[in-house]
Amino acid sequence: MTALTTDEAKFVEFLQSFNQFYWPSHKIAENAKGVSILPESDVTEFKMYALDEICHSCKTFKEGGVLFTPRTTDAIWFKKQGDNFFIFLIEFKGDYLFKNSSKCSLVKVVDSLKNKNYNDEISYEISSLDKIVSKYSDKMLNGLAAKPLETVTIALPLIYEEYYANNDVEYLDIRKFLASSRIIYRVVSISADYEANRQRTRSRSYRSSNMIPSVCKKLAREKHDRELDASYESSLQTYHRRYEKAGIVYSAGFVDNVTFNNFIENYLK
Repeated sequence: MTALTTDEAKFVEFLQSFNQFYWPSHKIAENAKGVSILPESDVTEFKMYALDEICHSCKTFKEGGVLFTPRTTDAIWFKKQGDNFFIFLIEFKGDYLFKNSSKCSLVKVVDSLKNKNYNDEISYEISSLDKIVSKYSDKMLNGLAAKPLETVTIALPLIYEEYYANNDVEYLDIRKFLASSRIIYRVVSISADYEANRQRTRSRSYRSSNMIPSVCKKLAREKHDRELDASYESSLQTYHRRYEKAGIVYSAGFVDNVTFNNFIENYLK
């Protein structure tokens, strides 16, 4: 790795202070049941820092004994190449992001109830569901959209301030440093049928995202609600473009779980 500047060395020292959370990629990618979305291999033994665990260890996110952590990416890593210092934010998601949002599923259920002959027996319930639909927003989509934003603007600055307060180190203007670094955000999700061929998987995802019920398309046009007629991946791309334009991240995108080995080899090492 190219020699680090003084500020870069301070940032690396900051991350290395959490060495207890320096874990293999396949471990960071485990779900609540301990099952990893990454195929275990010598490559996925590649270690990064488990950012969620770092957050959970910080007192700054605890209020009255309750943990209030920001929405952070699962992992963080760094690399110096030439004059550029890269910070990689990696989110492992054990879902198929080419699927439609759950909001469309809710709309389909409500539409089905409206088309059944219940003789106005559930008119109140349907009216209530219509109000829920109007305010509903998909939790998974919101979480994935917020993660890079909250990681860069909330989590890392607050974690660093606690680190600085508890250690005899020279101060780093962490916000300025993050703004000057090239931050790469990648969402690693499950590919369709775990196919290794990225192109087949992507083409299938586009076909899947086009298979949207007409009632969802109609409501999306009426309410200008893109969440109703797009896949998770397509909706997230809109957020990613905004973050790139705003300079919050340098690059944002997606990686299939079966091709993450290649991403490690080509970008992280």
